[in-house]
Amino acid sequence: TEPFPLALSGGGQFGRGRALWAGAAGDVHTMRLLAERAEAAGRKAGVGMDEHRRYTAHLTVARSRDAVDVRPYLAALEDFRSRTWTVEELVLVRSHLPRSGVPGEQPRYEAVARRALGAAG
Repeated sequence: TEPFPLALSGGGQFGRGRALWAGAAGDVHTMRLLAERAEAAGRKAGVGMDEHRRYTAHLTVARSRDAVDVRPYLAALEDFRSRTWTVEELVLVRSHLPRSGVPGEQPRYEAVARRALGAAG
């Protein structure tokens, strides 16, 4: 896959206000294709995936353990559009979400693998 243009645009929520995200604009078709390939490679490698959801190109902006009224944030994101940039690398990230319920405990994100786009192999 060759490098491709992308921007952040608009937003939405997952989980009844538990996750707020900024949407993607640009070559979203290529992002979806990369997500499908990554999922297939994970399954082939034996990575457990309990469910399959249609891919939504996004950047998670905020998470909450509790349902939150995100309407004001969604309204703020409605007309948002970032500058366009060129995606040159695919990074596989593992999320370590807190489970203890300790107030203020933050998720950790670990880059598991990196692959330059347009590179052979």
